[in-house]
Amino acid sequence: MELETDHVPKGHLGSRLPSGQHDRAAADALPPTGARQDPADKGLGPSGPVGILRAASVPSVGQARLVAANAGDHALIHTLLRAVNQSPTYQDFISWLDEPSYQPTDRMLVKDSGQIVAHVQVLHRVAMFADVKVPVGGLQDFAVLPELVPLDYDRLLLEAAERAMQERRAVVSVVRSSQPDRIRAAGWTEARGRGYSQANVGDLLAHLAGQNPSGRRRDRGVRIRLWRHVELDSVRAIYRVANSHSWGAMSRSEKYWQWLVGRKAHSELIVAVEGHDDWEDLSTESRIVGYAVTHGSQVVEVCCRPKYAWVAPRLLERACRDAIERDYRAISLHTSAEDPLHELMVTAGGSWSADDRGAGGTLLVKLLDAPRWIETLDAVLRCRTRAAGIPRPCELGFDVGGRRCRLVLTRRRSRLIDEEPARVDVSCSPREFSNLLLGNLHVGRARDAGRIEVSGGDVLPRLAVLFPPCLFWQSQFDALRM
Repeated sequence: MELETDHVPKGHLGSRLPSGQHDRAAADALPPTGARQDPADKGLGPSGPVGILRAASVPSVGQARLVAANAGDHALIHTLLRAVNQSPTYQDFISWLDEPSYQPTDRMLVKDSGQIVAHVQVLHRVAMFADVKVPVGGLQDFAVLPELVPLDYDRLLLEAAERAMQERRAVVSVVRSSQPDRIRAAGWTEARGRGYSQANVGDLLAHLAGQNPSGRRRDRGVRIRLWRHVELDSVRAIYRVANSHSWGAMSRSEKYWQWLVGRKAHSELIVAVEGHDDWEDLSTESRIVGYAVTHGSQVVEVCCRPKYAWVAPRLLERACRDAIERDYRAISLHTSAEDPLHELMVTAGGSWSADDRGAGGTLLVKLLDAPRWIETLDAVLRCRTRAAGIPRPCELGFDVGGRRCRLVLTRRRSRLIDEEPARVDVSCSPREFSNLLLGNLHVGRARDAGRIEVSGGDVLPRLAVLFPPCLFWQSQFDALRM
């Protein structure tokens, strides 16, 4: 299925042209090679036509087309990914074909004479933002043949991927990438609060033993062991409760969980069981109060039931012992930056690192539909205004790179209206506006740095209440590669 015919604006190429004229007209409709514009500076939607591409600067390339993949393209896609990215393995690539929401048409390709020269896969997900489920889009396996990078295929792929996300009603795009420069140039911004802690396994075990030398009485009723597949429902329930107030964590359906654990990209799934736990008697369900997921020497996810946070160090201790058995000398923790376990790791002689190379790639975010974002987060905004004593109705006027809009909060709903406000309270670029609404911006620091302008003494406090800085977090469990 080709994509270009649906996105070429009327008047650019005409209704029907002879074959040669059609190719030349399509090439003229595209922006010049190398002439990049920041998509964030052109509003919140995609920009530019997607048509037949003429690679005139590289005669051997000939004619290329931007198309959606089909099942017959899978072998060639994997060959391209191995040639450009040296990953994924064949087993890993095949496992993603079984992901519950996967369709071959989620892959965007640039084809030249039947050869695939560029590729990106669009992921369709649901994420939780303060207990509100929001449709999100992601990207995976972004690859362009190195000799064709000057032809701007990366920009065209990202624009097509963004359109595909919007067509599936995604409100936000969250991308984990080892190539952040390309993604950042297309309008995405690095998420706040990225990082992980790491510590020597022996030092951490000694520190944990020193904290609990004789074993607390409440620990005696908890057993740490590997999970059983029949306990998936209990693990799902703990994840859902533990991340109900997180900012960006994936919402996982039962089918998604089955696929996630079934592909076995992780090393171990460790559980903490309270009370009865008889391997011989499966008729009585064990009460699981916490779990941890490891990948080699990395602990990528730790979740516990409310009031059972004290079992998290026990899970970390088991992960350390498993790491020793695999000849790892250090262990790293990749949970949310707000997790108290990071402080425990640092106290044990470890360190905090913001190096994305060791954190599974850079996490980037982009707001795709600002009005729907505000409507979806109405309950969150209502709680924030109520807690701060801000009366409703209230209104703020924005100038976003010359485009003006109104944020209107009434007693019944929250809306972002694309019309002239009575006065402009906040002026900023589209990129900073998106970061502000997403909670990916510290308002006071941005004002001091001149990235936003605020008029009126009461505007800055209201902005800080409505859109406080939030720490994005998505578990690496969802993105592990074999």
